[in-house]
Amino acid sequence: MKTIVLEEPGRLQRTETEPPTGPGEGEVIVRVRQVGICGTDLHAFEGTQPFFSYPRILGHELGVEVVEVGKGVVDVGPGDRAAVE
Repeated sequence: MKTIVLEEPGRLQRTETEPPTGPGEGEVIVRVRQVGICGTDLHAFEGTQPFFSYPRILGHELGVEVVEVGKGVVDVGPGDRAAVE
């Protein structure tokens, strides 16, 4: 799985991470299709966000596609699109 990690203020690095092995009960696996970067992320990049630690992955407003659902999930299914905050 491809990720871009903010290693420290001002320094991004492209990395590969292991994909999840499967959803747990009540969980879903999603594929990120779009991500929003907000002012808080910009402050993290600049190093002016005092509550953040590094390394970290920026972005927390996601447009996703559901890939797999765990036991007990009934509201969404594979192929559904959703927003994550």
